[in-house]
Amino acid sequence: MPSDFDPVSYMHAVAPTLGLDIPAEARPGVLQFLKLAASMAALVEAAPLGDDTLDLDGVFEPVSP
Repeated sequence: MPSDFDPVSYMHAVAPTLGLDIPAEARPGVLQFLKLAASMAALVEAAPLGDDTLDLDGVFEPVSP
């Protein structure tokens, strides 16, 4: 987990923005999973990628299944 990530502040800032009312009894679980998500994101961000590994396309063009 990034050392500057504050899950409590994040929960308090984002929940109202998303229209969520998180009951007090649910907050410990929400914080636990925010910490877990931050840890997973740190692992993904730490993975080495070459300059030619990720090629993003700016336009989505759906195809038939």
